[in-house]
Amino acid sequence: MNNAPEDIDAGAFARYRGTVTVRFSAALRIAGLEPGETAGRLHGHDFTAVFLFESATLTYPGVVVDHDMRDEITGRITDRLHHRDLDRLLDRAATCEALADYLATWYVRSARPPGHARLLAVTVTTAAGDHGEIHLPAPRHHPAGGSR
Repeated sequence: MNNAPEDIDAGAFARYRGTVTVRFSAALRIAGLEPGETAGRLHGHDFTAVFLFESATLTYPGVVVDHDMRDEITGRITDRLHHRDLDRLLDRAATCEALADYLATWYVRSARPPGHARLLAVTVTTAAGDHGEIHLPAPRHHPAGGSR
């Protein structure tokens, strides 16, 4: 039974979503806080990063996120973030929002694009309940013959 309105082509809309979830532990300190604030001292967090992808099609064996995508993202986080001092990596305070931005920027600029899926958002949370995310804008569509 199809409950979609007659004038909507359901196949024209991206309808599948998949995620890559990676857990890692890292150290940081947040500079500029009031004296005595614990986040101002070197401390560690257990983080969870979630990459959210969307696709109009599925890749074999019927998934949005395949093993190559998962392995590339997991490898990057393991190599660059796991058991590291985040203050030496980021050029700003290592908040969940800053980490989400760092990971999204890396993926957009450097990761091998899957071709069938688009990164929608990256979310980073701590075991303590801190949460930050970045949503990527939809790609701009240019008229036929147009250029960027």
